[in-house]
Amino acid sequence: MTQLANILRPLLLLLVAASLAYATHLTQKLGAHPWWADKVIWIGLPVGFAMAATAWKLRLPRPWRITSFAVLAFVAFAVAHTGKARFAASYAEDMFAGQMWYFGWIGACTMAFAALASLTWAKHQTH
Repeated sequence: MTQLANILRPLLLLLVAASLAYATHLTQKLGAHPWWADKVIWIGLPVGFAMAATAWKLRLPRPWRITSFAVLAFVAFAVAHTGKARFAASYAEDMFAGQMWYFGWIGACTMAFAALASLTWAKHQTH
């Protein structure tokens, strides 16, 4: 498989996934604030792709990449959920909780996209 195809396949998959998440308002339905629910998708997409590409280039084992990125996506989602609960309980006065909510969502999208890209990235040839 050519180097260009190695890059395009995960990138196209991520663009389709991001477009579907955007069209269905997935992040907003899962708890992101309506004002920035769509932005976190488009912020997380290039960063997640770059992280998956870096992990692939470093020749980290594929199962390790997928598992690590997926676990980190769930951790980031938990941070976002906790931030949302604290922010709502403080009547929008706890700025740190608001940042946990926002940056937690960016992290969740980033790691989810990195895990998804790692699923389709081809193995390195060893000859």
